[in-house]
Amino acid sequence: MTYATQQGSPATEMTILSRTLYTAFVAGAAAGVLLFVLQTWTTLPLIHQAERYETAQAPVHPHSHTNEPSDNQNVRVAYTTTGDVLVGIGFAMLLAAMYALSGKSGLVRGLLWGLAGFATFHLAPALVVPPSIPALTLAPLSNRQAAWLIAAFCTGLGLAIFAFGPKAAKIGGLLLLFLPSVLFRFLFSVSGSDIPSPALSALEHLFTVYVLGDFLLFWLVLGALSGHLFEQSADFHSDAGLT
Repeated sequence: MTYATQQGSPATEMTILSRTLYTAFVAGAAAGVLLFVLQTWTTLPLIHQAERYETAQAPVHPHSHTNEPSDNQNVRVAYTTTGDVLVGIGFAMLLAAMYALSGKSGLVRGLLWGLAGFATFHLAPALVVPPSIPALTLAPLSNRQAAWLIAAFCTGLGLAIFAFGPKAAKIGGLLLLFLPSVLFRFLFSVSGSDIPSPALSALEHLFTVYVLGDFLLFWLVLGALSGHLFEQSADFHSDAGLT
């Protein structure tokens, strides 16, 4: 065994780093573009519809600026695309780190990690702080942020304990999964006021379904692609080391 292939050597660490970066940028960018396409078909039209409702209900100001960059469609598309790609790369970096730490990757393993990421960062928080559209009166932002963080932390920790912890601790992991719902749905509500119209209520429910559906597909593609790329990059580096 050469020095370059010894565990913990600088060459090995650089190889893992290069595999992680390669996986994160390729899989993250692809999944981010997919997310933008999905949002273009599903959630963005609902946001525009809710904004029109909000504008109709707001008083007209004579000195309002209608040509600001934030109102420009091309600018909004650019911001949304960039944000989705950066989110994809960030989450892909997290998944690649999990592959490197566990020493296990591949398509199936990536799908499982993708489902865990969806449950942690989107499904569980949405149960206590549902995705919202414009024109709604919401709870204070600090309360909603705290509820989101607690839900994500409890879900991630609970899944980790249930998957990797000892048998005696698995029950505790399951209890952690239900803790945010108990706290914020029954004890400390973080929901806003009543929705002003049945049409807006239907719009909000449809928006929630679309958001969760979009991110489910995003995480499945991100997990499968990142797991596959990380595994394939290991084979590439192994072949390169033999030459």
